[in-house]
Amino acid sequence: MERGIIPRETGGLIAGAIEGMEADFSYPDSIPPSVEDLYFVYERELGHRIGPENAAFLHTARSRNDMDNTIFRMALRQTMLDFTEASLGVLDSLMTRAKAGTTELTILYTHGQPANVSTMGHYLSAFAGELANDLSDFMAALDVVNLSTMGACAITGTGFPLDRTRVASLLGFPSFVVNTYEAISSTHWLTRPAAALEELLQDITRLMADMSHKASCEVGLLTFPDTLVQISSIMPQKRNPVILEHIRIQAGLAAGTCLSIRNLCRNAAYQDINEASDAPVTELLGAFRLATSAMALLRDVLENVDGNDSMVRSMAATFGVTTTELADTMVRETGIGFRSAHEISSRYVRSGNDVAELRQAFQEHAGKPLPFDDNRLATILEPGYFVEIRTLAGGPAEAGMQPVFASLDERAGALRSKQALISENLESARIALGQAWREILQ
Repeated sequence: MERGIIPRETGGLIAGAIEGMEADFSYPDSIPPSVEDLYFVYERELGHRIGPENAAFLHTARSRNDMDNTIFRMALRQTMLDFTEASLGVLDSLMTRAKAGTTELTILYTHGQPANVSTMGHYLSAFAGELANDLSDFMAALDVVNLSTMGACAITGTGFPLDRTRVASLLGFPSFVVNTYEAISSTHWLTRPAAALEELLQDITRLMADMSHKASCEVGLLTFPDTLVQISSIMPQKRNPVILEHIRIQAGLAAGTCLSIRNLCRNAAYQDINEASDAPVTELLGAFRLATSAMALLRDVLENVDGNDSMVRSMAATFGVTTTELADTMVRETGIGFRSAHEISSRYVRSGNDVAELRQAFQEHAGKPLPFDDNRLATILEPGYFVEIRTLAGGPAEAGMQPVFASLDERAGALRSKQALISENLESARIALGQAWREILQ
């Protein structure tokens, strides 16, 4: 009507009938045999109210191709914004817990074996970095989704003088897919969010697998409150951290759906196809529901997990976890090479932490006595000292963690600002569309 394609009185007639249908029309439980789909159910009802010819003007310069695709994008956009909000909440909780754990000792593993003493702050902030990366990719996928396809019509646009920018703006899109064939044929708006979500969920399942290992009785580095564990119906001693399994299950199921959607588009013709239509969109929205539930459970885990200091110290002594620092100190303070220091420390661990064997090994390799008394050795091998000396940027010492937290705060702030900007644009569009609609009705 604004572009002079249909008369103002016809536009007002259609708008009034649409308002009436909003108030009292109910869709049938199934599609009647005489029509192809729900769109034609709608148009036929509109025709009953204002006459078929007047109702037909609603479809001028529009196709189910561009209409469906734009509606799918709008639904997916809102779902992605909601998921982003939930994920940013998890990131906030993760960072809060990490900052509270800067002196809370834990042990990090490599290849399933105890490797280095660290802190819960160091451990959890590492995953916060992964999550921030995932959310950056996710927001980039949202940029692909957040484009209007209206005006593309079937595939080649139309000879009518549409204003694609105006339509995009009223629907809350910052712009539109310019090439009309790309607008209808592309599957990126579906596969990019699926890929970004799948990657994020994969990272979550890896963290859950690691936490499950650390929470096992044999390891015992992590503990959870009674609200997050399940007892056995028959075994009194059991405290099963099943919340970790539920997160893995929900994340795994959702990730599987994402992979299926991506595979669905393999070898599919580059044209308008049902592989990028309502069925896969419905499946992807279902994956987001599962993923959102997994994120809620993850937030509960991150806010309530505790470390076990006594177990850290016991494992450090039993498995020689701090002997990396013993070797480093020998290099720094005695002048021997690291390979010799490594062999000396390894012999000490193999001997069952026999200090006499340590001194003998040093004498053999260095040709001189080890210049550390027992008290100094105890200090070097103390788990807290292992952390304290690692002040390099990104290391677990408090000084090392400062740039980590500064970077995470900056990245989280940028993500939240972008999410807020999109949400604010949608609200502005809603107000503008409402005003434009009221003017039609006048």
